[in-house]
Amino acid sequence: MEPTFQTRPGFVVAGMLYRGKNQNQEIPRLWDAFIKREEEIEYRTVPCTAYGVCDRYDPATGDFDYLAGFGVDRADGLPEGMVSWRIPAQTYAVFPTILATLMQTIKYANHTWLPQSGCRRGEGPEFELYDEYFMSESDTFHLCITVLRE
Repeated sequence: MEPTFQTRPGFVVAGMLYRGKNQNQEIPRLWDAFIKREEEIEYRTVPCTAYGVCDRYDPATGDFDYLAGFGVDRADGLPEGMVSWRIPAQTYAVFPTILATLMQTIKYANHTWLPQSGCRRGEGPEFELYDEYFMSESDTFHLCITVLRE
């Protein structure tokens, strides 16, 4: 599976944050809790795009931060329990996937494709991008990893 490459401008994601290893399906539960509160987020981008953003991986513990949220034009006035992250402009390797194969796609992208790609991992988060066409677990969405092309 070969990715496409996209250079994206910076953007802001607002939503709910989890830190841990996702050992007990905490991320799907985070999405469930977030979706129940999604109407509380103002200034969503149009078309509405959801993101699952991973950052701050600690190799010593295996912990990472995961933000389930929406792209927003402004992040002021967020409800209690929600945060925003500014995602910088970056170039991404973009891999299509579905929920059932997401973990396989992450492993392939980072451990198989990246070492032999002629690219190296860039600074910054990787994210799942769920566009306006994503409606169910069988719909395709995109895993975007930050890369520097050499």
